[in-house]
Amino acid sequence: MTADYARAVREHRIDLLLRGEDLAALIEMIPRDDHLLIENVAVSPAFQRQGLGRTLMAHAENVASTLGHNVIRLYTNQRFAENIAFYRRLGYTIDAEEQWHSGVIVHMHKSIRHRGQGKP
Repeated sequence: MTADYARAVREHRIDLLLRGEDLAALIEMIPRDDHLLIENVAVSPAFQRQGLGRTLMAHAENVASTLGHNVIRLYTNQRFAENIAFYRRLGYTIDAEEQWHSGVIVHMHKSIRHRGQGKP
């Protein structure tokens, strides 16, 4: 609820997934020195359960590989058990759990094969 979206648009990579003229989903990524951090994945309710989240996560792997990274990191709230299960099905591993305000943040990562420069 305290995200600075104006700053995110300026400083992060935000890729949109359109269905026709409709914004169906987006992924916000932050390239770091040694990994790609997925900051946010959002799929519009009208487009959920159509594989778009999986498509965006595969896109993040391509972005990371193109940048020369072998690791993708993300975090989510422990209360979002369905998201954690989804990321685990995609090959993400839980690294740590961290107390944060009134909840717990789950830090996860996935190792990917670097495919070098070129088309993702």
